[in-house]
Amino acid sequence: MKPSDLFSEKMEPTLDRWVGQFSSTSELFTAIPQIFVTLKSQHILGTVEDGAVLIGPVHVGAGSVVQSLAVIRGPAIIGNDTVVNSHAEILPHCFIGSNCVVGHCCSIIGSMLMNNVVVWHAAFVRNSVIGFGCVVGPGAVLGAEKAALLKNPLASTEIGVVLGDHTAIGAESILRPGTIIGRRTVVGESVLTEGTHGSDQIVTASQQLETKPRHG
Repeated sequence: MKPSDLFSEKMEPTLDRWVGQFSSTSELFTAIPQIFVTLKSQHILGTVEDGAVLIGPVHVGAGSVVQSLAVIRGPAIIGNDTVVNSHAEILPHCFIGSNCVVGHCCSIIGSMLMNNVVVWHAAFVRNSVIGFGCVVGPGAVLGAEKAALLKNPLASTEIGVVLGDHTAIGAESILRPGTIIGRRTVVGESVLTEGTHGSDQIVTASQQLETKPRHG
C-alpha cells in the first residue's frame, strides 16, 4: 500500500507535506531520521516531572507531560498535549505526535506515531509507523515476536509494522515485522499475524478445542 492509501487525516501542514512525498511505506520508514536533523539540544515547552529522565536532544511540545520515571532518549520529538506515562521508555529516533498517550511501561523504539494515537500499558512498538487515531492495546507487540524481545529488543533495523489511520490492535496481539494494516481495520485480542490486511476489516483468531481420553 502507498502512504496515501493508509494516511489521509489532516495534521500539521508541514507534517502532512512531509508524509505525502513518499511513494511507499518503506521509503517513509527509511526517512524518519530526517525529522531529527535540526534537533541538536533539549527543547522543553511542556512539563517534565521530577524523576523523569531525558537524555540527549529531546523536544517536548507545549501542554505535554512526561511523568515521573519515564525515560526518553534522543533524538526524539514529543508533540503538543501528549502524555508519556510513568515507566514508559522512548528510545532514539521516535516521533510522537500531538494529543497522544503513551501508556505505563510501554516501549517505543525507532517509530513514528501520528496525532491522536493511544498506546496502552505494557505495549511494545518497534520500527513502526502508526497512523492518526490508532489504538494499540495493552501488551500488544508490534514489529517483533515476544521470544525475540528476550534476546535483543534493539537488534532489528527492518521495518516493523505500518498501521493506517484509525486502526485498532487488541490486547496481547503480535504483529510480525513487515505487517501492514489498512485504515479502520480492527485486529482482535491475542492475534498473531503478518502480511498485508486491507482497510475496513476485522481480524480475529479462532480457537479450536480438542478433548482426548486421559490414560495413566
